[in-house]
Amino acid sequence: MKTRLIFLATAITCFILTACSGNSGLNTSIDENKTDSTAGIQEQPSNFELLQGKWQSNDDKTNFLVFEKNHRKEISEGMQNWDDEEFILKDQCENETNKADNNSKEKDRYISCIKSDLCWYIESVSKEKLILQYMGRGNTLTYTRTKE
Repeated sequence: MKTRLIFLATAITCFILTACSGNSGLNTSIDENKTDSTAGIQEQPSNFELLQGKWQSNDDKTNFLVFEKNHRKEISEGMQNWDDEEFILKDQCENETNKADNNSKEKDRYISCIKSDLCWYIESVSKEKLILQYMGRGNTLTYTRTKE
């Protein structure tokens, strides 16, 4: 009789543990597809966020770019004032000259300045480096974030 009770208690315990850990209709599991900052998973900053700040050209140390909110500012040796223009960050060029180009659409990879009719493709951007392709000529521009 004692053996039957132990067997029955063990069977009930196994049943309860299996039911609770399996898909029993109860929502007891963690959704592994969710990203939660409290779980130690951090979202990647957007291209817009990564652009913000001051950048120095690797080829021309007198050339600087500053992205401040939706403004693109540039200055080089010989310029009296910063060139300051609003920019749009989109999936394709939005300026008139490059708008009709057959560029592949990529989320927030094109910097367009409508007033000056210029567009750049963001090849890569990180906390330290910025690599742009000027769409007018196709040349590559590389910048390093300054400490300022």
